[in-house]
Amino acid sequence: MPNQMTQGIVTSDFWHSQSAQVFCDHLNGQVSAFMDTILFNFHDLLMVVTAFECLLLASLLTAAAGQSSLSNRFLVLFLFCHFLIPLHELMFWGTHFRIWLLESSPDWFFVFSFAYYLDGPLLYFFVRTLLYKDVQLKPAASWHLLPLGIYVLHMLVNFYLKDYATQHTLIESQHIAYSGPHLYIETLGRFIRIGYVGWCFLLVWNYRKQLRHEQAESKTSDVAWLKIMLTAFFLIFTIDTVLNCLKLYGYLANDFDLDLLNVVGLSSYYLNFIALNILIFLRFTSFVTVAPVREEPLFESKEENSAHFDQEVAKRLEQLMLQRKFYTNPEITLDKLAEAVGYPPKKISLTIKQCYQQNFYEYINRYRITEAKLLLAEQGPAAKSITDIYFEVGFNSKSVFNTFFKRLEGMTPSQYREQLLTQTSDNSKVAIFK
Repeated sequence: MPNQMTQGIVTSDFWHSQSAQVFCDHLNGQVSAFMDTILFNFHDLLMVVTAFECLLLASLLTAAAGQSSLSNRFLVLFLFCHFLIPLHELMFWGTHFRIWLLESSPDWFFVFSFAYYLDGPLLYFFVRTLLYKDVQLKPAASWHLLPLGIYVLHMLVNFYLKDYATQHTLIESQHIAYSGPHLYIETLGRFIRIGYVGWCFLLVWNYRKQLRHEQAESKTSDVAWLKIMLTAFFLIFTIDTVLNCLKLYGYLANDFDLDLLNVVGLSSYYLNFIALNILIFLRFTSFVTVAPVREEPLFESKEENSAHFDQEVAKRLEQLMLQRKFYTNPEITLDKLAEAVGYPPKKISLTIKQCYQQNFYEYINRYRITEAKLLLAEQGPAAKSITDIYFEVGFNSKSVFNTFFKRLEGMTPSQYREQLLTQTSDNSKVAIFK
């Protein structure tokens, strides 16, 4: 990395002068001496460990039983890209690695750099196929490969189609990394990566919104690990983009701040290592089964605002809730309710919204809270514990039960029961004095 910064001060015109060659030879000698220190070797080791961890986790996910879902395959490919990225950095910026490969062929360089243009789309498709159950990968999705195609074309024209001597010089001097076309395309590619992370956050936000139309249990912790993972990679992609912007500014202004570039460049290596270990930690401690939902909305907003609804559907829903207490089923979903009623899920969801001005999550849990209030009012030996009550009415989580109860009643179930006991006690005292 340090000689990356050093060579950055060489402009296209200056490069061809004799004084430039002497100047660069002098700086390369200083850089090579620095890279032989323990500090540089530690940076190399960090990238080797990062690559190994990515490959190991990708292999474990590939071999794990029951992990053959489409989302898992995209995660494996994403990890494989982050196995290739440190290798590319080592090959190009590591003095010893570069010398070894140059003795073989300059064509080895940049063969792994395409991973920078694939990890963004792969992360996006991982998140999308994880959260949504009806994702269809159509040929039109191939437009995600457009940035990669531009990069490949650039590398063919500006490196791979050149003669051997020119390739050798470009790699040995690292001058290709500071040419105008290369910096423009690299910087654009880095911004695209950030865009994909933002797109992933939008997918998560839409998922949380759609989840309430299809699931009665909507725990925030279900995708908390995913938000942490996306935040970590957002930081990586951002600092990598900042590095390229600084290099591009140095190219345009012919004024490279070598110390700043060195700090930002090395920081990206460490952040990448930290983010990877966050991902590994989350994968083996916090990954939970995500309940996928439909990608497309069940109905349009203009439909839900209509005052007209199917009276027959509303009647059958009410019978199912009041007579059969279908809401007590802890595994209830919109699809299961639709199957029990005998109408399509879209029809059920739309009727609930039009008739009650509620989504599925609110509709089911209001019935549960009404039942819970009756059970909390019971006193004496027959009174049930709060834990027994929330299980009996259909909740799987005490936190969800408490949160929704407080939202409707303005107090927790315990406070509600205490209030009822106080009122009963006061009424008994009044009766005695009468």
